[in-house]
Amino acid sequence: MINLNQNAEYTTKPILRLGFRPFFFASGVIAVLAMLMWMVFYPSLILINNANPIDWHAHEMIFAYASAVSVGFLLTASKNWTGVQTIYNKPLLALLTVWIAGRFLPFIANEYLIYQAIIDTSFLILSTLAVAWPIIKAKNWNNVSIVAKLILLAAAHVVFYLGLLGVVSQGVYIGVYLGFYLIISLLFMMSRRLLPFFIERGLGLQTELKNSKLLDLSSLFLFLAFMIVEVFFQSLISTALAGILFVIHAIRMVNWYHPKIWTKSLLWSIYLAYGLLTLGFALHVAAYFFNMMPNIATHSFAFGMALMTLSMMARVSLGHTGRNVFQPPKQLHFMFGLLTLAFVSRVLLVSAFPQHYANLIFISQLLWISAFSWFVLIYAPMFFKARVDGQFG
Repeated sequence: MINLNQNAEYTTKPILRLGFRPFFFASGVIAVLAMLMWMVFYPSLILINNANPIDWHAHEMIFAYASAVSVGFLLTASKNWTGVQTIYNKPLLALLTVWIAGRFLPFIANEYLIYQAIIDTSFLILSTLAVAWPIIKAKNWNNVSIVAKLILLAAAHVVFYLGLLGVVSQGVYIGVYLGFYLIISLLFMMSRRLLPFFIERGLGLQTELKNSKLLDLSSLFLFLAFMIVEVFFQSLISTALAGILFVIHAIRMVNWYHPKIWTKSLLWSIYLAYGLLTLGFALHVAAYFFNMMPNIATHSFAFGMALMTLSMMARVSLGHTGRNVFQPPKQLHFMFGLLTLAFVSRVLLVSAFPQHYANLIFISQLLWISAFSWFVLIYAPMFFKARVDGQFG
């Protein structure tokens, strides 16, 4: 077996040495391009070949952007968890190529939709196999639940296309929202593992932050129930579950809070992202009692997802290119601030000033594009260059 760390002549291009490199780069690019396209589609809801523009927008945020971030992260993390090398070089390039090929839904003719569906859904199926292989090989059964979430995410994507093809009634809606909540459940799982640890390490705390097994289990099973009821039944039960989940996650945030997090960009951003996800539950409840603009809770969840994934990408990319995560680029405060302002415009100001809805949406889109353009500008050189410590990865 080749010792990749000591083989100085190993010829794999840096961008293809570990999953986070191509997929974080691709995520940043698609976050910009998809939002630029949404700016074109949104004002008149210009029709595209095979999907309502709103459905396409949701699809790209979930199955293009968030899925690529998740796959890049899990291919990298599973190597750490198991000590087994994950795919790199040509297999990694092949997986990226499949993802790229799946981005052409708006541009294909109706008669080719079935081929688009096969290509696009195969990305998550192949990714699941790539993430599962080292976990199974190393018998790392603690992380099998993550593989299960990827399997369900792939299934949700299949349902989405079956809806587009007219095979499953409401398939587009079910696929989009099932995928959406599965990504959120994955973020909650990873946040529970990483956020307290990041805060303890980042602030040099001598004691562990408070955690509760009861809260952990309650949040897991209640969110599963919320997801099922919300996607398939949409009853008052999901509102009640959202209220309970808001309380659970709010308690977690209190337990994990430290005033010094606001001095560290890689801490406050992920903590605030967790807060936006938590706020989504509160807005879900509020929408039942008050007349609110549509999809306000959904967009709080969505911006929580965006800010958390952006924060994770920023931190993981530093650590896995051999850089010091405790001394990140100073521009990160600005980058995260832009995305936070995008949330303020899309959720808070839209709720307060619905008469300015279209203008506030436009401002939010510009802020989103600016934030992710900044990410690509800062991190692209890291993705395309070898680790600064000379290691393979």
